[in-house]
Amino acid sequence: MRVLGLLGTLLLLSLRVYAASLTVLDVTTLGEDPQTTNRLNGEAFQQDALVTFNARPGFQYAAYYISDASNTSVRHPTLARRALNGTNKPWESFSFTDYNQTEDDGHDIISLGISHGDGTLHIGFDQHDNDLNYRVSQAGVATNPTEVNWTSELFGSLLDQLPGTEALDKSVYFVNVTYPRFLSIPDAAESNGADLLLELRVGRSGLGDDWLYKYTPNKGWSQIGRYLQGVNNNAYINGIDFDIRGNLLTSWTYRDYVNDTGQIVAVQAGPNGPENNHDLNFAYSADLGETWLNNWNQTIANMTAQEPVVPSSAGIVIFGIPKYGGILNQEAQTVDNQGRLHVLNRENTTGTERWYHYWRSTTAHWTRTPLPLAPELESANNITGTPTVIGKRGKVVAPPQSPHHSVLLILPSNAENSTALSILRSTAAGHFRDWETVWEAPSGCGWEPLFDRYRLDASSGGDGVLSLFLVNGTAIQVVDFDLTDV
Repeated sequence: MRVLGLLGTLLLLSLRVYAASLTVLDVTTLGEDPQTTNRLNGEAFQQDALVTFNARPGFQYAAYYISDASNTSVRHPTLARRALNGTNKPWESFSFTDYNQTEDDGHDIISLGISHGDGTLHIGFDQHDNDLNYRVSQAGVATNPTEVNWTSELFGSLLDQLPGTEALDKSVYFVNVTYPRFLSIPDAAESNGADLLLELRVGRSGLGDDWLYKYTPNKGWSQIGRYLQGVNNNAYINGIDFDIRGNLLTSWTYRDYVNDTGQIVAVQAGPNGPENNHDLNFAYSADLGETWLNNWNQTIANMTAQEPVVPSSAGIVIFGIPKYGGILNQEAQTVDNQGRLHVLNRENTTGTERWYHYWRSTTAHWTRTPLPLAPELESANNITGTPTVIGKRGKVVAPPQSPHHSVLLILPSNAENSTALSILRSTAAGHFRDWETVWEAPSGCGWEPLFDRYRLDASSGGDGVLSLFLVNGTAIQVVDFDLTDV
């Protein structure tokens, strides 16, 4: 694991001077990205590829694939870590060489979660409508990081069912799995001791349901329930996040099913493709997913009664966006330190594909704003003028310690053959309309950017640094930014 050479650093630091700006603190390389047709690293729905855990000293963890040393058509799941103790230490890594990933399918990402209670690391990986692939480490790996040797021997064997759910029929609940997502449960949430969530889809594109599970340290997983049920469609969530009160928030678009019986179905798309996406929807839960409410605080789902949110549930559609309206699935969402939900997506409802910022105020009022174009942003990259209906997706970040209550958009260029990246900023005082460019580079982002949500928050053990996970050519890199000025 090495720091980029001078040339690579200069490419990432080719900046203009802005009123507010980000400073690059460090650029490190995790490994070589497998040169597959469909990216396996750096997908927008990879929640999460980077996770910081406040262990003393704090450690940052990364999950990704690298190619087998002797056969590039085989990839191995890989985990890396580094100490964050004043100065970032070098990354150390290992691969699960007992597992061969061979499908050239960008859905087959790795997601990483960590239990604060018992220090176990959890990964879900290499699944697109197939049986669960899950591994968990020994207890204490994250809570006592300096006392363990960082090797694959810390993990048990591959599992096709979550430990603790043996009473469930795995042929029903853990088949046709896609998009595993982990999320730490904050102290503000009423969890009865659980400290980690797992969200996943069961079913296929256009015909799937979303399920929630919770992990209790030293005990195992238990099922919360099917909270989003597709009805001749499936929900594609932008993410799951907790707000400052411990409410669990999600937003999503639906994709309607197109009968493709007898057709050759592409790995990455249709005929059940993003052209069939429609609407921006929202719901939240105040009790860790047991019941769900709409924007007007009306109960619309109850897991105990096996009543999930369905497409006809009252009040879930926040903005009606028709099919062929340009909205993409699984773009981005985040919650700021005042409890406002921010969603990034795109539309062509005016005839031109544009990125949009949607946000929910502290009084549950929603605003929908297209991002300004390059002249207004003083952007050399013209990022906001490039989105396409299936182009690279971005991320939205709300730095918890920002004195301006800023929101950042991390936007990759969708222009043909471009790897440009820009970061935009707006503020609460400007009603999140005062967008400006605070950092950009003409190259370096070959696929979708990801970030470490846990390192951002100093109040929960992070150091307030923005760490981006980027695929830069053949390199998988982590770029760290100082957020002092934002």
